Amino acid sequence: MSDAMKADEMIDYVLGQVEGGERERLERALGEDAETAARVERLRQAIHRLCDDGNSFEHPPDLARRTVAFVARNRRRSASFVDFVPVRAPFRWADFAVAASIFVAGVLTLLPAVQRSRERMSQAGCVFNLQQLGNSLGQYTTIKQLMPYPPSNQTDVPAGAFAYMLHDAGVLDDASLLDCPCNGPCPHVAPELIGFDQLQKIRRTDRDRYNRLVSFDYAYNIGYRHTSQATGSPDDQASSQIPVLADQPNHAGLQIREGNSINHGGRGQNVLLSDSSVRWFRTRQVSPIDPDLYLNNNRLPRPGIDAHDSVLVPSHMPFRGW
Repeated sequence: MSDAMKADEMIDYVLGQVEGGERERLERALGEDAETAARVERLRQAIHRLCDDGNSFEHPPDLARRTVAFVARNRRRSASFVDFVPVRAPFRWADFAVAASIFVAGVLTLLPAVQRSRERMSQAGCVFNLQQLGNSLGQYTTIKQLMPYPPSNQTDVPAGAFAYMLHDAGVLDDASLLDCPCNGPCPHVAPELIGFDQLQKIRRTDRDRYNRLVSFDYAYNIGYRHTSQATGSPDDQASSQIPVLADQPNHAGLQIREGNSINHGGRGQNVLLSDSSVRWFRTRQVSPIDPDLYLNNNRLPRPGIDAHDSVLVPSHMPFRGW
């Protein structure tokens, strides 16, 4: 392995957690070292396979009965704990204390590594969710010729309604994709996806259920204000990489908060771009002319003030913003 690219750097590079000059350095290293580039590609494919549900297989018929019969035929008397107890202990208590100290030291050394491994797997799960949602958005755009956006007289519906528009188009059925695995199980996330019209009826009859149905872990792009002063879909925003979905911001109710997404403990946020790529941003700035992913250039959670201004709001916030 090239000294210019360590194992941790390879993993961070594949998961998109490296930016700026550090990413350019690693890409140069890959271009100069074919062996390291091959290792990175194998790692990328391995992580992709971990995220892939794969195919399901039917178990052989009558498997349970045959398993029980096999165990019964081959059952033998299991040795008990007493069989292994020596008549006289071969060690002193001092030896036991030393062994216990070594064990505790080993556990304390391994715990940070285990925690970091779990965080990386959760990060990969979040990337997978956004990629799958990006596939659904791509199919919807192909069918409808625009991104999910309500009629101009219904911009008071929440941004999370995009998921129900995707469901109506037959391109999204799995509600679990709307739950970021990095912040643990979220009981408030909608357990089902229904039709957009049915969602509107529930809004009038069962407010508590409605609030649960539009509370997701991801924020959606609510478009921008056109020259006519009407707001609309972000399809024609002036960029080849428009932020479409991202981890939800740290806002609370009507209070606008600074800082990164709460999904990843404030370390940053995954962002799905319109070219179907998912990138990790350590700050809320996505470009030099768009300094805040979650607020427009007037520092408000409302549609962008021009075609360069992308604004992603929490799923429960209306498309017209606060």
